[in-house]
Amino acid sequence: MVDKSRRNFIIGMAGLGALAAAGWGVAGWSLSRVSGTKVTSATPAFGQGVKIIFVGHWGSENVFGNVVERGYDDACALTGANCIKMYRPKTDADLQEIISNLQVAINQTPDVLITTDIYTAVQPYLHQASQEGIIVILTNVNAPTQADFEYTGAISFIGQNLVTAGYTQAQALSKYFPSNSHVVIIDEGPGQVWAQQRNQGIEEFLKQYGCTWDVIESSFDLSQVTSQMTAYLEAHPDTKAILSNGYGGAVAMDVFPKLGIQPGQIPVATFDITPQVLNAIIAGYVTLTTDQQPYLQGD
Repeated sequence: MVDKSRRNFIIGMAGLGALAAAGWGVAGWSLSRVSGTKVTSATPAFGQGVKIIFVGHWGSENVFGNVVERGYDDACALTGANCIKMYRPKTDADLQEIISNLQVAINQTPDVLITTDIYTAVQPYLHQASQEGIIVILTNVNAPTQADFEYTGAISFIGQNLVTAGYTQAQALSKYFPSNSHVVIIDEGPGQVWAQQRNQGIEEFLKQYGCTWDVIESSFDLSQVTSQMTAYLEAHPDTKAILSNGYGGAVAMDVFPKLGIQPGQIPVATFDITPQVLNAIIAGYVTLTTDQQPYLQGD
């Protein structure tokens, strides 16, 4: 049987964390599930005795995931919570390993499960966790619809509105390329909810802007992105812009010089602030990037 008073206390703390994130502009959907719950002020070790498990979808090569994990570790130390390590797949977004990690986490009966709705296929496990009295918090990748969110039983989401982010990215980059031109989208997460939603926003703007576009299905393996970008630009020299739904677009810094393309000649937009992206911005190869506060998503 679930200890409802303990559960409500922990939900209050979760609500506090989500509200704090909202102050930084990263809170999502709604906190309707925590309405009427007394929120407890944050004090050192206020999370003592609360067992928390974080199941992420980022592989070891994913620098964004490394920052999220650092935020999680720091928050655990700050609050004194009994945090289990962040479970991450060996390969980025490996569905079967993510599901396996969720099952391992649920079997440990934590008070709180923090995770991402990276694929709709994980939702039955989130639903199971919430039905068993585990508090589920979504971060980074929200459920694609409100109905999906309700099904998971999650109490809140902390992260970016991904459709809006994609639209805004394309709109911002449009200052640097003409309407009715041809562009390319680099999809670094084919089949993953976050990538689908960002692409939806990007394509919505491009349609309004009268553009044509192709989508390159890629990954977070920067060597793969480099090879694909090179081949595409060689075959499509009329490409007027590159929109990456992850940080892979930063490889333009390596690709462009080999093709005789000058910095800024083809505008490039990416997501996230990584060392590669920052270096490419400084060198003039990436025009803009959109960050989403990964540290706070773990914190």
